[in-house]
Amino acid sequence: MAPDSTHRRDFLKAAGGAALTTSLFTGNIQGANDKVNVAFIGVGRMGSGNVGYAAKVPGVEIVAVCDVYQPALARAEAQAKRLGFAGVKARKDFREILADPSIDAVCISAPDHWHAYMTVEACKAGKDVYVETPAFVYVEEGVKMVEAARQYKRVVQAGTVERSGASAQKAREMVKSGALGEIRFCRTSDYAGGATTDGGVHLLDIVQFAFDEAMPVSITAQGGKFFADDNVETPDTMLATFRYPGFIASYERRAGNTYGTAFHGTKATLMVNRGTGMNVPHWKNFLECIRTRAKPVAEIETCVRTTATCVVANLALRHGMTLDWDEKAFTVKQHDAKQYLKAKYRSPWKLEV
Repeated sequence: MAPDSTHRRDFLKAAGGAALTTSLFTGNIQGANDKVNVAFIGVGRMGSGNVGYAAKVPGVEIVAVCDVYQPALARAEAQAKRLGFAGVKARKDFREILADPSIDAVCISAPDHWHAYMTVEACKAGKDVYVETPAFVYVEEGVKMVEAARQYKRVVQAGTVERSGASAQKAREMVKSGALGEIRFCRTSDYAGGATTDGGVHLLDIVQFAFDEAMPVSITAQGGKFFADDNVETPDTMLATFRYPGFIASYERRAGNTYGTAFHGTKATLMVNRGTGMNVPHWKNFLECIRTRAKPVAEIETCVRTTATCVVANLALRHGMTLDWDEKAFTVKQHDAKQYLKAKYRSPWKLEV
């Protein structure tokens, strides 16, 4: 049940690049013993976690950490030095990181609304990129991210680490082999507190990973605040339904929920938990692709597609409407909703590839 190949070519054409291939481009291939200088932008909980994971990969040289929040910056600098990277530099402005020609790659774990801009600017600066999920806030940003990766021939790995885990890879193999029969329904469930574009990206990415990056043709959602009495605007209880070509999928979030993705086939049902031990292999895959220029397991287009699925689900909930997906134009078909997919940047910031 792969997406229509013509539509995918149209999306990639709009993004200014070629389809996902085994090799991104030839030339500038680093040797297996070459050190890869990596800087970390945004070193809170996720960023400091990535520092630790990357440090376990032979060949990674952590040369800089960057954060506007001084306590986080100081902790990350100390962390890197404890891990053996005595020469690590601490910076508050990510633009200094991108301007440093000695840096080969950056890891972006800044707040969500910075992911797209920093990724595009890093590609323009000749850096390879590891960017955390969700890929973006506005769908238009995702197209720009793919365009930048293609135009500047950069390796861009997204933080959908499940793709490097044995559970998701085995599930994909079983779905594609037909061992479960025909898949008619997929169910993803999240625990309360995570947003659709947080945990939901990881859960639905397993579905789209198994079905060759297919996206839903229509999305509807309902939800509300039924559990927590606080000032958070996002619902603590939510059910979103996605109609894919050939099957239905759901995403549900509630207090005390189990966490995982289920594939319900005509022969059997398979439940996939998130698992552990995925992060270091994900970083190993990133480093290997920096050296070989091969496509990483979570190449940015895949995460753009999954993030778009989740963003549209949030829009369907917020505006109380079923939204139909136009794969060819990579937007929704409802005219009134298209404005919410457009990036909104304050001056002087501009997202330009």
